[in-house]
Amino acid sequence: MLDKKLQREQSLVLRDRAHAEDDGMAARKITAQIIMLPELDEIRMISGYSPIHSELDCLIILKALHAARFPFCIPTTTPKGNPLEFRSWNMRTQLEEGPFGTMHSSESIVTPEVLLVPLIAFDLKGNRLGYGGGYYDRTIEQLRAKNIELVVIGIGYDNQKLASVPTDSYDQSLDIVVTEKKTYRFI
Repeated sequence: MLDKKLQREQSLVLRDRAHAEDDGMAARKITAQIIMLPELDEIRMISGYSPIHSELDCLIILKALHAARFPFCIPTTTPKGNPLEFRSWNMRTQLEEGPFGTMHSSESIVTPEVLLVPLIAFDLKGNRLGYGGGYYDRTIEQLRAKNIELVVIGIGYDNQKLASVPTDSYDQSLDIVVTEKKTYRFI
């Protein structure tokens, strides 16, 4: 198995390729699957994200959730070593630029019950490979300690699926991954 750094580099090339070939339909197909998830039968606070680089466009998903009257939020990048902070967003207020090319809301701080998270790669055990800063791992660990019913959903292209993702003891697993082709469940 490759180490994380090398796997990250190789997987980013695959994601970049899928993103370049995407005609915008992948996010729409993922949105249709997410709206139908039984985990969303009850209205819950959902966290999405404003995409950076070649991440799948979660804003399309958030627009559909907004139309379905789900409250949602987006993460705010905090100082290194801390979990993410979440702020509600109504899609009308202007987002502010944050570190690493992220966009942040200035609305009130909230606690999500469902997380839609970007990924660089995933495997069929629910392991996720991210950028390596540990923000989502710290955040998921903290949120799960407060809410055992937290649902963590990875969003990505199907070509981001690997036979195995290198992990460390602090890595937090996903409950579900939704791609343009399939919904993968690990719970």
